[in-house]
Amino acid sequence: MSLPNATDLFYDNTKISAYKDCPRKYFLRHVMHWRSEGVATPLAFGGAWHAAMDVVWKLGNSTTPADLQQMALAAFLDKWVEEGLPWPMDLDLNAVYNPRTPTVAAEMLVNYIADRQRYLYESEIIAIEQPFAVPLPNVPKAWYVGRLDKTIQYAQQKLVIEHKTTAIYRKDSFFEAAWVDSWYVDSQVQGYEFGGSLYHGNIDGVWIDAALVHKNVHNGFKFIPVKHSLNMVAEWLGDTENWVERINRDTLLFEEFGDLGRGIFPKNTNSCFGKYGSCTYLDICRTTSMVSRDQEPPFGYVIEKWEPFETLGLDKIINKE
Repeated sequence: MSLPNATDLFYDNTKISAYKDCPRKYFLRHVMHWRSEGVATPLAFGGAWHAAMDVVWKLGNSTTPADLQQMALAAFLDKWVEEGLPWPMDLDLNAVYNPRTPTVAAEMLVNYIADRQRYLYESEIIAIEQPFAVPLPNVPKAWYVGRLDKTIQYAQQKLVIEHKTTAIYRKDSFFEAAWVDSWYVDSQVQGYEFGGSLYHGNIDGVWIDAALVHKNVHNGFKFIPVKHSLNMVAEWLGDTENWVERINRDTLLFEEFGDLGRGIFPKNTNSCFGKYGSCTYLDICRTTSMVSRDQEPPFGYVIEKWEPFETLGLDKIINKE
């Protein structure tokens, strides 16, 4: 199989999901490369939790729980500060960010290490943060890319572990049933099944490693095992190619005409508001109907291009690391 290079087209779940949600949002973020200033706290907390998990799973079978918790918390704080969030935090700041705070993360880590101890000791780590690039057979020079949190061998199963956090709480089961069920039809998980099998041989499924983020409840963890048939993964591949072709078509039209006329990257006004609030590009869409190729970002936005080789570490694939 050929290897990707920097001139190819790369699409991850974030980009494809943005287009599915609203083609205009995709255009503003991934064609114009505009991003709203500041960091979304849920994303920053999730990234910091991932950093802590890398330490926990790498050293979990060789480090005492107390030392492991401190090392994982240090990794969490490093990522938290790197994202531009405050530390240390006084009571007022804790109230602003609660429950997504380092203090809550510290309590979660104590319980997580205890809850996952058997898996940490009995699993063989195959890879941590493994990037992958899956060629899309019917779209020339196009790749579906991503990064697998963990790939492990456990109880004669080869599994991909994906860490996910949520603040949606149910008293009787920690997690809302709809949130749990959503992972069985999630396109990112199906992409991980495909990418994981490409790099590690046939895998026995993806386990969502769910962690509840709550101001008082710090022991909410659940593995959500997901496994699709080959027909379902093939369907995912066909759907993914279809979405990528739509993105490529709109991109080529914009490059040809230089503006958003002729229905290029249309707005989906049904997605302006969601369960987490309004779209970050709502004010732009309220006031601007045409965006030209050389237009500067409006106040409150910066230019930040998504770079898969840097963000996902795709150079590791080319260098065969």
